[in-house]
Amino acid sequence: MVKNYKNLGAAAAIILLLLALPIFMGNYNVYLLSKILILALFAVAFNILLGFTGLLSFGHALFFSGAAYTVAICLTECSLPVWASLILAVLAVLVLSAVTGFLSLRHKDIHFALITLSLSMLFWGVVMKWRSVTGGEDGITGIPRMMSLHQYYYLILPIVIISLFAIYKILHSNFGLLLESIRENETRVSFSGHSVVKYRMYAMMLSAFFTGIAGILYLFLDGCIDPTVSHWTFSAVPVIASLIGGPAFFSGPMFGILIYVLALEIITKYTLFWQLILGIVILVVVLFFRGGIVGSLKMLRRGE
Repeated sequence: MVKNYKNLGAAAAIILLLLALPIFMGNYNVYLLSKILILALFAVAFNILLGFTGLLSFGHALFFSGAAYTVAICLTECSLPVWASLILAVLAVLVLSAVTGFLSLRHKDIHFALITLSLSMLFWGVVMKWRSVTGGEDGITGIPRMMSLHQYYYLILPIVIISLFAIYKILHSNFGLLLESIRENETRVSFSGHSVVKYRMYAMMLSAFFTGIAGILYLFLDGCIDPTVSHWTFSAVPVIASLIGGPAFFSGPMFGILIYVLALEIITKYTLFWQLILGIVILVVVLFFRGGIVGSLKMLRRGE
């Protein structure tokens, strides 16, 4: 009970800080903070599969960009209202996740990872070549945000908080316990009468749904979308964040994204070889911080 009160107090303090920070920030820092919030939701949604179900997906950019492109095409090519575009984007993501799950979830480990990677890169190829609809390399621009950057931040914040809270409650329910059981021993779960493939499919669709929300928020933040968010390198972002923060912990990917984005922001200011330095930083964290940053802090607190 005391631990729950401490967690609630920490969450409330963070929310109050996030509410207050933009008051003292310029547009660029508000943009950066908005980006961190969106990518944090992306990473936590991805970690439903990695940290709680034991499935490493290298294709989550498919759901992120799939939702964003659907909204962008509906608004620019079809001239649909925003609410209709959002509904179609959600449906598109659920269909994409169902197809991806059908083709990949009977496999695991490297085979699952490669199938998700292949499907994501297939989507990237379609986006690159279907220039008349997707804009090709140039992408789709001119997506109206209809509010200032500061106002949009205060729209992003409650959506991300509500989404994170929903994921937390789901993962700490009986459904979440079953996913963790599948991660630890899928044979025993099968013998108990539960369909492993069915629950993995539920996890895939749940993860894709919240990833799609992050993609839509990202689209309106930038006002444009291009193939870079469909590429496998973008799928690597939540993987890296989860490994940095600690995939075994709900808050791990959030800390991981914060460290990743800030490290990238700082390193790129001082050198052209930012990829090398960022790679070294990530390697050090993964090798020497057992369980990620969050896991290491917990072990340090326990005196291990």
